[in-house]
Amino acid sequence: MNERSPQSRPRLLVLCTGGTIAGAGASSCDLETYSAGVHSGEQLLAALPEARAVAELTLEQIANIDSADMSHELWFRLLQRIDAAFRADPDLTGVVITHGTNTLEETAYWLHLALAHAQPVVLVGAMRPATALSADGPLNLLQALQLAVDPQAVGRGVLVVMDGVIHGAREVTKAACAGVGAFRSPGHGRLGTVDGDGVRFTRTPSHRHTVASALAVRGASLEVWPELKAWPSVEILYGYVQPSATWLACVLQSGVDALVVAGTGAGQLSCFERDALEEACRQRQQAGQATPLIVRSSRTGNGRVPARKDDASLGVLAADDLSPQKARVLVLLALLQGMDRGRIAELLLTH
Repeated sequence: MNERSPQSRPRLLVLCTGGTIAGAGASSCDLETYSAGVHSGEQLLAALPEARAVAELTLEQIANIDSADMSHELWFRLLQRIDAAFRADPDLTGVVITHGTNTLEETAYWLHLALAHAQPVVLVGAMRPATALSADGPLNLLQALQLAVDPQAVGRGVLVVMDGVIHGAREVTKAACAGVGAFRSPGHGRLGTVDGDGVRFTRTPSHRHTVASALAVRGASLEVWPELKAWPSVEILYGYVQPSATWLACVLQSGVDALVVAGTGAGQLSCFERDALEEACRQRQQAGQATPLIVRSSRTGNGRVPARKDDASLGVLAADDLSPQKARVLVLLALLQGMDRGRIAELLLTH
């Protein structure tokens, strides 16, 4: 990326997708019963005059949805648009994405793995709608803009800022249903902070991402990439006491390409799950069908899932410390690029 001259103003592309940050309720006290994705990006910036002092802003409304309705197609559009923006304008300082909080972490990790650019990309949302008393969206958005223009943010991968805390895309998760401090990075901790004194980083992401990612999609490849119809089927199954063998068998026999199991403890599969998995795999092999990829993760939300000696016999991979939803994102992207089981096992440890 070309260095900016001291006299030039930073330039940011702001991509808006909706969410609570653009939400509206019937009254200022409606903190739960509100509609997401009501206000436009233009309205968000109009209510935040301080934003124009941070950088020259170009705004685009990609969508205006509740992030529970985020789709693979929108992921692809975001990836394609950001890649095109950086390739067309090497002097573009960075990109800020407004996003609903429910699936913000998955979109962030998708871009963290797939985007082949070092410039800052920052995702931001809000836990209170724009119409609420003490709405957190305006300050969150301002701090996201401040983070995106800070030279320290270059090369750190895709970032998330909420409540003045900077998180890395790989570790961040929404850890509470309410409250402005709902985001955490379990097992790793925050990357830094943004406050009245500016941006401070205290940690650097330890795993491969963006320009160093083996999953990054570069340039012209995006133009011929499959869209929604060609996406693999990667599902998540939750572990609990005496899970239904019938349900697991149905999922495996439905033709899924991969299954992430949010197991108990350190990603443990119960005897019920193992028996059902062995039977389903036997039936698929007899029918001449490939055995689906199975990834063991943990429902606990914190800690590593190590490999077990008997994983290989079932074709199971361990997710290390990726959450079930993050493991799904990685597997989905790897399968889109035709990577095999052995390569995916490596990526789960390094990305």
